[in-house]
Amino acid sequence: MMKKSYTIKQISLADYPKCGAIWDMTACPYTQTFISQIKAGVREVYILTVDGEYIAECDLVYDNPEYDTVPGKRLYLSRLIVKKEQRGKGYGKAITQHILTLAKEKGYREIVLGVNRDNTGAVRLYEKLGFTVYEEAEDKDGKFCRMIIILNGELS
Repeated sequence: MMKKSYTIKQISLADYPKCGAIWDMTACPYTQTFISQIKAGVREVYILTVDGEYIAECDLVYDNPEYDTVPGKRLYLSRLIVKKEQRGKGYGKAITQHILTLAKEKGYREIVLGVNRDNTGAVRLYEKLGFTVYEEAEDKDGKFCRMIIILNGELS
């Protein structure tokens, strides 16, 4: 359970390198793609901080058919990552709930995501928040499932 108060905010491209405190940006083959998407205005990056320290990141992707988005209707939730030593404290749930509320406020009705099948903690979190599996697949990175939530009503 969380012991300290936290802040969630959207960050700019200039602050994006600070996410390296959460995940190894140099080792990720998609970092440059994410940067290009931020520059193009189709990816927003949100971070959860405690006392100014970057603890968790969660992104929203807009208007990108590759991510199964639908303009004005469906967003893609990307990059939910909690710093390893901070996992299990509720930060992942907190930032995801923030993103779901934000998407509803922006008028979106659905959010989709992809998650590796072996990431059982993330799958459980998404299921608890109301996401359901709509597709199972496999790619070069392994088995994964695509999940969706319909944003109509109260979020748990």
